[in-house]
Amino acid sequence: MSAAGGTSRSEPRLHEAAREELRERVVEVVHDVPEGAVTTYGDIAAVVGTGARQVGRIMSEGDAAWPWWRVTNAAGRLPEHLQAEALAAYREEGTPIRDDHADLRRARWRPGFDE
Repeated sequence: MSAAGGTSRSEPRLHEAAREELRERVVEVVHDVPEGAVTTYGDIAAVVGTGARQVGRIMSEGDAAWPWWRVTNAAGRLPEHLQAEALAAYREEGTPIRDDHADLRRARWRPGFDE
């Protein structure tokens, strides 16, 4: 950080090509999650080499055609405004549910481990 609180030029930044490559890797993993299963932002982050928040940001900017309901936080939950649609998708796919969210204990798929 610079004295003014900004980022110095010497600190590494993701260039546009690197951001796009990361996005593509996240999307690939999202599409690999099988029907009836869920994974977490952190699980994807561990496989693609970034942080869970970065995966969440990519997901929030994603395409509605992605199976977004299959990627949850570490508690198996999604943002409140997405819960009803996700629950409908879980029921349709046979994803184990606990209360109002995916049951990670029974539904979790870990990319790179469960393939």
